[in-house]
Amino acid sequence: MANSSGFVSYFGTELRRHRERMGWPREQLAERVPWSVWTVASVEQGRRKPPPGLGEHADALFNLPGVMAELSKKAQDDSSPFGDFVDPEQRALSIRLFDMRVVPGLLQTPAYARALNQMPGRELPPQELDGVVRRRMERQQILDRENAPTLHTVIDEAVLCRRIGDCQVMREQLAALCRSRPNVTVQVLPFSAGSHDAVTGPITLMRLPDEPDVAYADGWPEGQLIDTPAEVFRAQQAFEQVATLALPPDLTREMIQAYLEEE
Repeated sequence: MANSSGFVSYFGTELRRHRERMGWPREQLAERVPWSVWTVASVEQGRRKPPPGLGEHADALFNLPGVMAELSKKAQDDSSPFGDFVDPEQRALSIRLFDMRVVPGLLQTPAYARALNQMPGRELPPQELDGVVRRRMERQQILDRENAPTLHTVIDEAVLCRRIGDCQVMREQLAALCRSRPNVTVQVLPFSAGSHDAVTGPITLMRLPDEPDVAYADGWPEGQLIDTPAEVFRAQQAFEQVATLALPPDLTREMIQAYLEEE
């Protein structure tokens, strides 16, 4: 996976340059800021945008008043197609995610992905729309590659009855959710489950090779990568709760088939 371009990459290069100027290894910089050494490494390598506040911390540590803060702001506005989320997703050994809004991107059909990006208020020009759908389908290739990650998805029942596109689009999408793959588990959280710890929003958990687990909180207008151990643990607990409350895979398929027959 290619690294980010533009100001994201430049911020990482400058952070590394000033750290090395001080003679600090990454671990020493991580001790001086409220982020892990893995976050520092990801930022320096241009694999994620600097988290809010890192620019200010860098200015104070390196005696660069306002320089890194301004660069961080530009990095936050960087419109590079490679976000914080895509790189760890491509490297993940396992992915667990919960969504109550729409079918997760890794399980979307091309027609569903296209319809989702043609909804009122988010229409895209044809060429840009084609690119969005193509990139989404390319992301899904990780599930069919050699040494593919395991994917455990919990979706809210509302996803099944929220029509995206026309009846044909929904029929194809619901049928795709019933597709059996050894490394993919799909569960539905029924309306009867009531309140739960993940009710505030979608969450994705990723286990990475030789790195601590990370989480991704998918918000509007953009999500946030989480690697603070305490926050990742809270996200893990929330996912485990919804997975326990959700229907097992066999009953999930029965529910999806029932919705499919209604389309």
